[in-house]
Amino acid sequence: MSEKNSRGRFTLSFVTMYSTSRIGSMRRTLLPRSTVFRCQRASLSVVAEEEVQINQRELRERAMMEALAREEEATAKAKALRELKDKTKEQILLLNKTPSTLMEERLRSLQNDLDNVADQDKVKQLDEELEEFMFASMNLPSSEVQNKPWYVPGATAEVDQSGRDDSTSRIQSTTSNSFTNVYPNLKPTPDYRPYSSQELYLRQLSHLNQSGNLGSTLSDVYVPRNEVKKPNTINDVTIASLLAAGCHLGHAKSMWRPSTQPYIYGEYKGIHLIDLQETISALKRATSVMKGVAKKGGIILYVGTLKHWEQHRALEEAAERSNGYYVSKRWIPGTITNFTEVSKQVGGGQRQEIDIADEPTNRQIGEDEAASVLKPDLVVILNPVENRNCINECIKSRIPTIGLCDTNMEPSLLTYPIPCNDDSTRASSYMTGILSTAAEEGREERIAFAQSQQSR
Repeated sequence: MSEKNSRGRFTLSFVTMYSTSRIGSMRRTLLPRSTVFRCQRASLSVVAEEEVQINQRELRERAMMEALAREEEATAKAKALRELKDKTKEQILLLNKTPSTLMEERLRSLQNDLDNVADQDKVKQLDEELEEFMFASMNLPSSEVQNKPWYVPGATAEVDQSGRDDSTSRIQSTTSNSFTNVYPNLKPTPDYRPYSSQELYLRQLSHLNQSGNLGSTLSDVYVPRNEVKKPNTINDVTIASLLAAGCHLGHAKSMWRPSTQPYIYGEYKGIHLIDLQETISALKRATSVMKGVAKKGGIILYVGTLKHWEQHRALEEAAERSNGYYVSKRWIPGTITNFTEVSKQVGGGQRQEIDIADEPTNRQIGEDEAASVLKPDLVVILNPVENRNCINECIKSRIPTIGLCDTNMEPSLLTYPIPCNDDSTRASSYMTGILSTAAEEGREERIAFAQSQQSR
């Protein structure tokens, strides 16, 4: 039993080992087949991708080579044209140096040879064919001759580009024909190169022309230079324009003078507001005075010592407009009352006599006349609070004054006070322009009267 059992166990174990080895061999034979199938698919996809990449690379290289070839061809053509131009210039120069008698003899001999030909019809036919060939061959494209003075629209030949390859037609010039016609010296660049500086500038111009005027437009905008170069007249003054210039703003209540109460409209957050109706009435009176003084040929002096460039510029333009004088730096005490000593310190000046038409008389001025004091007939003060010395000298010399009177200024010191804000450069420039315009009108009337008298 034991032997049988042992043999039986041996036989059973042998069968088990045989079956196990058989199954293992089957597994070993099945697994490599599936692996081979997957590897074949992957290799096919990789090969397809490589072929696509190779095709794309070949297309790019082909396009680049064609573009470079066209560029080299264009360079060679430009070189040939340049050499042809140089050669033509040399021939023209040689032709200009040739005596006209030799040229006439040569032409006469050629004409005699043609006349001696037996078949004149053949000569005429050749002449017509040659003329037709020249007209057909010398006809340039419109893009090259459109800006020429001898160009006739519709009489030029167009270059046929229908036979070009698709790959070459993709690479075109980055500049349109409209720009090349207007700018013949422009050198277009192909698409595979960046824009040149000329093309970038033209693109910016095109963008500005197309979208530069887009958006809203502003009207009635304050432009500071207009008050200096193109000031308003008294007829253009309104409450709105005075409000926009800030002429209604006064000082704080703690700084006001009781004598300015007739000019105060009210109070807002501790600041006095100036009545602009009073400002307009005082401004009309002052402009009539300015016009009358300028019409009579009087001397007008403008004084404004604020440290603002805008006010200095307004004073300069006002003095030039009314043919007067201005002080913009500092009022030297004694300029009017102690003119002799001040003129010595300043360095003196030159005097010239003019007539009623502001033309020089060329008369020699004596020493007594040169030493006499020449006082202004009217003084316009833009900041009277800082120029009390000027006001006192005008009062002593009995010179009328026009000044911007703020709420902290004593109006009785000025002959023609104008209730206005004297701390704002815009307000002072606005008032200076109006006053100088009135003086300019009076000066023009005086010059017109003088010219009419001279014409008689």
